[in-house]
Amino acid sequence: IPSVAITQSNNNRNTTLYIRGIGTSGTNPGIESSVGIFIDGVYILAAGPLQANLQDVQTIEVLRGPQGTLYGRNTPVGALNITSREPTTTPEAQLSARVGNYKDRQVSGYVGGGQGDLAARLSFWASDREGYETNLFTGDDVNGVEQYGFRGRVKWTPTDTIKGNFIAYYAHLDAHCCTAETLDAASPTGIATPGFLAAAAATGHPFRNYNDHDHVVDDNYEGRDTTKVYGTSATFDIELPMNLTLTSITAFNGYKDFIHQLAADGLPQATATGQQNLRAEGYSEELRITSPVDQKISYLAGVYLFSESMTYTSATTLGEDANRVLPNGRTFTPGDTGFFYYTQDTRSWAAFGQATVNFTDAFRFTGGLRYSYDKKRSYLDAVTNPTASLAARAVFPTNHLGKVRRHEDKVTWSATVQYDITPAVMAYVLAATGYKTGGYNARASAVGVPVEFDAENSITYEAGVKSTLLDRKLVLNVDVYSMKLKDFQDSILNPLTGSGFIVANAGDRRVRGFEADAQFRPIQPLSIQGSLAYMDAEFTDYPDGQCYNGKVPNGTKPGTCNYNGLTPSQSPKWAWSLAAQWQAPIAGTGMDWFLGGDISYTGRKFLEPTLDPRSIQPSVTIYGLRAGVTGDNGRWRVAAYGKNLGDKAYFVQKTLQPLNAFISAGGTAQATGFVGWYAPPRTYGVEATLKF
Repeated sequence: IPSVAITQSNNNRNTTLYIRGIGTSGTNPGIESSVGIFIDGVYILAAGPLQANLQDVQTIEVLRGPQGTLYGRNTPVGALNITSREPTTTPEAQLSARVGNYKDRQVSGYVGGGQGDLAARLSFWASDREGYETNLFTGDDVNGVEQYGFRGRVKWTPTDTIKGNFIAYYAHLDAHCCTAETLDAASPTGIATPGFLAAAAATGHPFRNYNDHDHVVDDNYEGRDTTKVYGTSATFDIELPMNLTLTSITAFNGYKDFIHQLAADGLPQATATGQQNLRAEGYSEELRITSPVDQKISYLAGVYLFSESMTYTSATTLGEDANRVLPNGRTFTPGDTGFFYYTQDTRSWAAFGQATVNFTDAFRFTGGLRYSYDKKRSYLDAVTNPTASLAARAVFPTNHLGKVRRHEDKVTWSATVQYDITPAVMAYVLAATGYKTGGYNARASAVGVPVEFDAENSITYEAGVKSTLLDRKLVLNVDVYSMKLKDFQDSILNPLTGSGFIVANAGDRRVRGFEADAQFRPIQPLSIQGSLAYMDAEFTDYPDGQCYNGKVPNGTKPGTCNYNGLTPSQSPKWAWSLAAQWQAPIAGTGMDWFLGGDISYTGRKFLEPTLDPRSIQPSVTIYGLRAGVTGDNGRWRVAAYGKNLGDKAYFVQKTLQPLNAFISAGGTAQATGFVGWYAPPRTYGVEATLKF
């Protein structure tokens, strides 16, 4: 689905899920995601858990546009809905193994079965991969990950009218992650100025990393990040009189991310290192009642209760090479440390409903309504060590904000008209509004800098056609859409210090475009899939945004920049993908051979919210191949694969040089380079699957 992207930068927490160019940075835990993630009906607290190797998936749905009148937590831009396979009483098991380059190894599988009214299923995985990049400073391979986990499901059907599903899961990730690459170092706006080169040489670690497309980095610190994802849920479906169904989903899920050592600046100098620790745990209860769909008026109504407790702490300690001299001759002292402490308690409840009126067998109208109430209580405190230098106190200011709180409510709605042109072709038009609560900046900030941001609101209009054609050989879906987003919540790296993030409502924007996807099986051996997305995005009311370094302020407030009419980051004009596979019997063997290939294209886009030209990622085309043999009616399968076979070096995130306040570009000037995080290079391997 080309209008969907998942990116990760310098740790697992900094994972972002985008739909139609809009997502929420994981750098700041005080912001909820504009794109919701639901696994087995349960709202997941952050995008970081997507880095876990979830196995045994039944379906993955991308729901574009506002969600909330059908289930769960409200999301203004869209949702990713993942469902794992439900247990059956039939005994079954599967074991898969994979080996690949970069010492990639994985074992995964599942086992399940049952008897009578009980059935159970357990899926599991363990994997280990060395890093995609080589660190010049240590000679190590960096940006690798080791992980393991499991997911268990038990289905209980004590009667014909009651079904219960009980789920427990856990995932553990140890990431050697994630060192940034220095970009365009020798350019006029790069870090390798004469002043910086002299300052770097004086530390005994001269700068040498000029090639920014070789998957080689140079950093004295290597990141270490441990992530734990866990949760449980109990879902009951109870059939009531009048063919109604009552559904209850009671859930708990948690997310812990501990950065033992942050590889922040991507430089060989001992500028600074840090630790960051995030713990978030949430409880939810959802009750829904649903009518049969095959009647004149069908409906769904429900309530949703949500509670989340979150704690985030960070400590940044200056190293021996934090050598920039501030005005008045003040210098940093190695060991100076800035501390930040943040807690947040969220309490939310919502009532929602949706009804469909079937005017005829071919023509129907669906309307939905949701009322949401959110309350947040937070605590913020920023301090330095008691013996910190004056220079460190200027960059790590003490700021005892203490307790803050806010509450708000919102009514959102949706309306859809559907018409079956033929039994195989359905056309629709919809409009829907979405909402996401405001909150507080969960990163350190200076005294007097606003820490509160307002709610984010959206409205989407869409028209499309869903069809099954050519005697069910072709599935074709096409849509056009326009979405307006008001007070988008954004987070950018503080351009003055390179540490901490600034959070604010980044104005209003409009996104419009069209999307198409198709599945085609013209003959039995050949299957083809394709998708296409065009996106036209622009800021419509953002006259006072944060300027990037070097941009002359032209905004309506002093020191700000006017973004009206410009294209936001992460918004390529075009994206498309095409995949095909041929599978045919091997005569006289009972086996099939198969050969498949895929190609995808993503257009040019900015990767940094301030639209710094250095953050442009040119268009990227990548392709892959897969070939193998399968037999015994699919009971076993062996395949060789290759991804990014052209070994294209490109970046998923770019930003201003981190920790630039502590890096000298000569005298009192600070370094102002740019860094980026690579996408995976060429990978290949062999995998085998056996079903029992």
